[in-house]
Amino acid sequence: MPKNNTFVQKLLSRMDRVDKETLKNYVVDLAAENARYHEVLDTLQEGVILTDARGQIEWVNAQAAAWLDLKWRKEQPVAIGSLIEDPQLALFLKDALPDLTERRVEDIPVLNPREIHLRVFLIPFEAGAKKHVCILLVNRTEERSFEINLDRLSRIESLVRLAAGVAHEIGNPLNALGIHLQLLKKELKELPAAKRKALEKSLSAMTSETERLDQIVKNFLSAARKPPLRFRMENLNTILEDAIHFVGPEMKRARVKIDFRPDKKLPPFLVDRNRLYQTFINLMKNAKEAMPKGGTLGIAVAQKAKIASIRFQDQGIGIEEEDLPHIFDAYFTTKEGGAGLGLMTVYNTVSEHGGRIDVASKKGRGTTFTMLLPIREPKLQLPKYDMADKK
Repeated sequence: MPKNNTFVQKLLSRMDRVDKETLKNYVVDLAAENARYHEVLDTLQEGVILTDARGQIEWVNAQAAAWLDLKWRKEQPVAIGSLIEDPQLALFLKDALPDLTERRVEDIPVLNPREIHLRVFLIPFEAGAKKHVCILLVNRTEERSFEINLDRLSRIESLVRLAAGVAHEIGNPLNALGIHLQLLKKELKELPAAKRKALEKSLSAMTSETERLDQIVKNFLSAARKPPLRFRMENLNTILEDAIHFVGPEMKRARVKIDFRPDKKLPPFLVDRNRLYQTFINLMKNAKEAMPKGGTLGIAVAQKAKIASIRFQDQGIGIEEEDLPHIFDAYFTTKEGGAGLGLMTVYNTVSEHGGRIDVASKKGRGTTFTMLLPIREPKLQLPKYDMADKK
């Protein structure tokens, strides 16, 4: 019993004088109060596990049981470490609980039975003469995902700034090389035919590679030097329709059919039209290249609460599983001659809109990109307060 419970102390000191009915009522009230505490703990979004000093489970709330898939019954004492499937979390608890004397906090990525990033608080306390530990579990999955994306954006921006400077410096020598190659081409015409033929072949290769490098630099600078964002109220379906119309002839030549399913109920909201327009074109061209033999590209718009989703689903060759985590990285590409900037630009655009883009792919069965954009509206301006009105 808690030492500060004066009522209990008085009850114990007068036990021989307390009638059975009073004692019964007190026990009933105590049991009801205990049940209420458990009900409150079961409604928490955090996981709560109570153990003794050795790690034997005494109680588990609903959230902890759901996250860790704990099959526990009060009448069967069991050590917490033996019930947890994830080896990293189980090892941490087995090592930490027996000698725990002060609060401890650890961030642990749990993979089994489900992927979740937990912040684990171990809080020792005493109840009466017995020592216990409260294990508090806080879900940091979304927060951790945000931190990873923020770090990725920071690294991309630093890399882009550095590379933009290098690309600018490369551009001038490339222009000079192109000019001199043109001059050499004119001078070759004055040489004998036999000698000219061999030199023309080398000159042609040099010219081709110089032009390719020049195009790579231009593409990069175009991606790096973005105009400032201009958010306006736009209809997402209309932007997609315009982008589909633009790539239509190219898709037709590649035998790719576009199955577009707009959401007519989706209201206009704040977006940068030009950025999204280019993003949609990039994703559609990627899908076309993934279907060299043709196929169908499904594009569907949907709304759920304050989120608009745009799904691009192709029937292409798919993406290797080991490549999936890197497809939005700068310069990462699996295409011959690709610059690795298209999907980086797509990722940046979605992030600048406060959204998210997910990708799912199966080798040989196609790829699905899903963009999630928050439906934002202009903030309502409060009427200006005029002191003259008060008078």
